[in-house]
Amino acid sequence: MRGRPKSDNSREKQYRVRLNEKEALNLDYVSSTTGQAKSDIIRKALNEYLHKVQINEYNLSPENDDLIMEGINMQRVLTCPYCGKTNIFDFTDLCNVSSYERQMGTENLYEFDEVELICTNCNKKSMVNGYISEYPLGCI
Repeated sequence: MRGRPKSDNSREKQYRVRLNEKEALNLDYVSSTTGQAKSDIIRKALNEYLHKVQINEYNLSPENDDLIMEGINMQRVLTCPYCGKTNIFDFTDLCNVSSYERQMGTENLYEFDEVELICTNCNKKSMVNGYISEYPLGCI
């Protein structure tokens, strides 16, 4: 009998997280509101926090050694598709901004299309397009 084939992104590692009552209620709320599995919510939160830490690694200087963890930041850490090196790019001046009123307040949409990026390691060019949605304000 054959089992199902191994996934390229198999999740063989386990990590147990202990939550207090408030944290458990928050996780339940987000899960029920978004329809996402609790494990997916935790993974997304980890990836967002990783992104912020990576940006701060690039931004730390002797005069400013505090981590900045609040507010939307238009810097993104991207991996070069050619050499695999991580690069930081600032999309602040490269995007079109539009705002919309929604149920929970304003949504800011930062759109960038056909932006050319050059890797700091191999100097090869790559193109990127996409958007960053800030809704409600302060939440990516």
